Amino acid sequence: MTSLQDTYLAWDELAHAPSCADPRWVVDIRTEYGAYRDVTGRAHNCPAEDCDHSDRYEKTSVRIVCRSCGKARIMSGEADALRQTSVQALGYGQQPLKSAGLWLYPGEPLLFGWGAPGGDDPTGYLVTRTRVDRVTLTNVIGAIHQDRGPRRGIKWAATAVIDAFGDYGYGQARWAHRQEGLPTRTAAAKWIRSVVQEKDTTAPAEATSTPANSDTP
Repeated sequence: MTSLQDTYLAWDELAHAPSCADPRWVVDIRTEYGAYRDVTGRAHNCPAEDCDHSDRYEKTSVRIVCRSCGKARIMSGEADALRQTSVQALGYGQQPLKSAGLWLYPGEPLLFGWGAPGGDDPTGYLVTRTRVDRVTLTNVIGAIHQDRGPRRGIKWAATAVIDAFGDYGYGQARWAHRQEGLPTRTAAAKWIRSVVQEKDTTAPAEATSTPANSDTP
């Protein structure tokens, strides 16, 4: 299962040319049956049990083109390397939820498609102040995770305020504050809002937190 941070923060956006007047990508896919593995004619040999060890294979290519600025990318690999899924399974791509005046962007469900009660529900959310096109380290203010109480009932844990030296979290972002045992997702969002509002009113205007992956010492 992909972590909540990796779902949103561990990807690089494809860049258009600076002067692009209509920045839109056109994405197409193609599968070639019987593509040669090696154009030099060398025999194919590998220890993978799921490989038929043939000199030909099914090659899938994804073409990404911007007709406005002329940028283009082609990615190719074996056909079984391309996985078809949905935004419900990924978390990413779904519409965010609004709660306590904040915007919650869902991560992956833990048991998607297994039919378990609540299995299709996201187990976590990244939180921003306003609705954004892309969640980044510059606009994320907190995270909400599904948790379990002493009797295995569903509780929620929340973290807030990115801090490079924070005591909580790992990966692209660390957090300065954490609260566990919150009764609902809305309660977690309210807690994040209160922490961020308190920071806004008490911190000097010039004070900023350094993102966890910053190159700044």
